[in-house]
Amino acid sequence: MDFCLTEEEQSIRKMVSDFSREVLAPKAAELDENNRFPTETIKQLAELGLMGIAYPEGYGGVGAGSISEAIAVEEITAACAATGSILTAHYLGTDSLYLGASEEMKQKYLVPGFTGEHLFAFCLTEPGGGTDVSSMKTTARLEGDEYVLNGTKIFITNAGYADTYIVYAKTDTALGARGISAFVVEKDTPGLSFGAGDNKMGIRGARTDEVIFDQCRIPKENIVGEEGDGFKLAMQVVDRGRIGIAAMAVGLSQAALDEAVSYSKERIAFDQPISKYQGIQWMLAEMEADIEIGRLYTYYAASLKDKEGYRLSKEASIAKLFTSEASNRIVHKAVQIHGGYGYMKEYTIERLYRDQRILEIFEGTSQVQKMVVSHHLLGK
Repeated sequence: MDFCLTEEEQSIRKMVSDFSREVLAPKAAELDENNRFPTETIKQLAELGLMGIAYPEGYGGVGAGSISEAIAVEEITAACAATGSILTAHYLGTDSLYLGASEEMKQKYLVPGFTGEHLFAFCLTEPGGGTDVSSMKTTARLEGDEYVLNGTKIFITNAGYADTYIVYAKTDTALGARGISAFVVEKDTPGLSFGAGDNKMGIRGARTDEVIFDQCRIPKENIVGEEGDGFKLAMQVVDRGRIGIAAMAVGLSQAALDEAVSYSKERIAFDQPISKYQGIQWMLAEMEADIEIGRLYTYYAASLKDKEGYRLSKEASIAKLFTSEASNRIVHKAVQIHGGYGYMKEYTIERLYRDQRILEIFEGTSQVQKMVVSHHLLGK
């Protein structure tokens, strides 16, 4: 078993790292301050192949594999967590089509998604049910040659900016989870509207919003797969998406460690840099250990995405659980090393501290990840 990155993966890391440092990092604070979605960045990501880096070339992707995708998300998030979140949300939408759509639908929607012409959004969560997907209230009723959608989704990343929305709704309310189906809804469809926009603690440039369907009519051929396929598809997509969040956690943790190392070398206390003190050294060592363990397991979980037919829910949950909670420990220590300055907005670590918190919540809370892993252990 080879734990080293291939030459291609190393090259991708350098390319994305250089781009992130030169283009994304300088605007990260401004996006946060102004709650601004970086529309101009999407085309740049596409030009580098990052909108479809792991997907086959036949759909306009790069075909570089899922480890390369994890590396890209990691490096982007290290520079700007908001952009990392925008990209992982896009992948949730494209994964829904890649795993569940017909060949014709893939060609129609994935190609512009990977070339940067279309940004995707994934519409699953509702006001009364995040983890409890089967309780969703959004409905899709077939009337002649159209489905009519009614309902509201919340916390939808890229809402209002995306061109293509993958929407999960109940086509049969009596069947619970087995009555859920998935649909493609294009941005300008009558009956589709958005809320006022969320005012979040962190990753503020990754705009989230309500997505509202009011007698929203779409062609019946916009269903992804067959009626009733939606729940199974959503769970597959969320499993894969958790690896993206794990990669985000690794990238944000690395950024926090880099800030802490740099500050510890510059901050003078009692006539020497605080990096000379064993208490600081041990904190840095603990942070590094957490990052390297999380990075390696995330790459392992990512590699399983490329194994056809492999159900990676346990590994994905372990990756997200460990890396997201490790990122909490790492950012906490980084702020502590900064002391009072870590509490000031003038320092990058303050933003990282706020950006980190969502990593333990979206794509399933830490408690949900423990449920998934324990169910595998107990055979439920």
